[in-house]
Amino acid sequence: MTHFSAFTILENHASQKPHADAVICDDAKLSYGELVDRITSISGWLLNHGLVPGDVCGVSIKDQINHLMCAMALLSLHTPQVNLPSHETDINKRALAGKLAVGQIITDQHEEWMEGRSVIVAPIRTLVAPPPFPIGICREGRPRDTIGLYQNTSGSTSVPKTFGLTLERLMMITERLAKEPFEARVLRTGSIEFDASRLHRICALLAGNTCVLSGQVPLRDLASLCERAQVTEIQMGTYKLASLVQTEHREARRLPAFTRIVTGGSRVPGPLRKKIKAALTDNLWVSYATSELGPVSLAPPGEHDAFPEGIGSPIDGVTVEIVGADGNLLAPGQIGEARVRKRGVPSEYLGDPAASSVFRDGWFYPRDLLSRAEGAPLIFHGRVDDVIILNSINIFPSAIEDALESHPDVQEAAAFAVKSRIHGEIPVAAVVLSGGSSYGDISNLLEHCRKSLGIRAPRKIFIVDRIPRNPAGKPLRRELASSWREQAFVSRDF
Repeated sequence: MTHFSAFTILENHASQKPHADAVICDDAKLSYGELVDRITSISGWLLNHGLVPGDVCGVSIKDQINHLMCAMALLSLHTPQVNLPSHETDINKRALAGKLAVGQIITDQHEEWMEGRSVIVAPIRTLVAPPPFPIGICREGRPRDTIGLYQNTSGSTSVPKTFGLTLERLMMITERLAKEPFEARVLRTGSIEFDASRLHRICALLAGNTCVLSGQVPLRDLASLCERAQVTEIQMGTYKLASLVQTEHREARRLPAFTRIVTGGSRVPGPLRKKIKAALTDNLWVSYATSELGPVSLAPPGEHDAFPEGIGSPIDGVTVEIVGADGNLLAPGQIGEARVRKRGVPSEYLGDPAASSVFRDGWFYPRDLLSRAEGAPLIFHGRVDDVIILNSINIFPSAIEDALESHPDVQEAAAFAVKSRIHGEIPVAAVVLSGGSSYGDISNLLEHCRKSLGIRAPRKIFIVDRIPRNPAGKPLRRELASSWREQAFVSRDF
């Protein structure tokens, strides 16, 4: 089996283009030559302060460039790593560290929840050159089936599940990024403490590309940042992009022609696509991806008008099939459960054999509902677990949300099921009104839905200040349903 050395790959980039931009952030810039020097210093410093190569290491560093440098040093030292992010609760971080038998934590601030483990407080940006260390440790390769890092799922329907990514998977992502011109200089707005962002930035550097790191960028400043850093691609989650477009669209300036936006992580409905195109760019791409697989499909700008809910065709190397409850393939155009095949996919969730049933016979079942007509792209209809069954009629939350968000008084909506003794389940929706109003004509919204959805319209609608979402921007439907029940809005007739 061929071996993998991240440090050797970076050294090759540094020798071929020492002055090329590797990392650009708000207050610093690193060339590839400087990047390798920095990683060498950090690696030596960590070894001299007790790092044990090969033991699973937790990283709890909020600063983006510090975190990225630490991640690259650990990869160079062949030390598997896992994020222990600041946005998680101390209880969850301790549980994850326990599940992976984390022996050491690298952090910029010692915290109480870290007690009982070896902790290295690393002043990464101010490190001076360490004493000499055997750099051959970094240059040694490792088998490609070795785990390089651990990731968690988004936890959209339950607690997050953990899986390992091999060096082979890292190389697959790296090779794809190296081939795609738009991936050359990427601004990814999600913090590096989110697993998908960390993974992308690690592989971008291995591909020889440029990582543009930035904090919260107001929409009015986005175009000038792209011009200054020559950003070729912005990767921004759907909910974050929608929030910016809803609240700051009057201040927006259109992006440079050489910059495209790729968005995903949750549904990107047709009206939102139109707003993004009107405010920022026609060069909008919609991605469908999962934590376990990475990118699955990509919808280009030319498909949005004809297929406002389309998520594109499978990318190279990915096979998508749509099956019924019996596991057999469905006819074109029918809605069914997706299964996806892709080289390098994990085979299990760590310590969770029941949940690992989604990995079967070389396929991954993401529990998403898709359809695809002849000659058309994939269409996303929601998750299997979110389907509302009213008197044996399947109702997709996405249809209710689209109907509500087409109303001028509604900024965003989320539909969910409430248990009913008579009907099995009833559809209910929570809405955030445009302008943040707490008052609206609910009867008007109900009638608006009935006109387009008929019996599939929500039976109740209630107004909220905000829709609870997970870090990926997906609505927390169970939390909404629980809130609905607690407020005793459901009558005994249901």
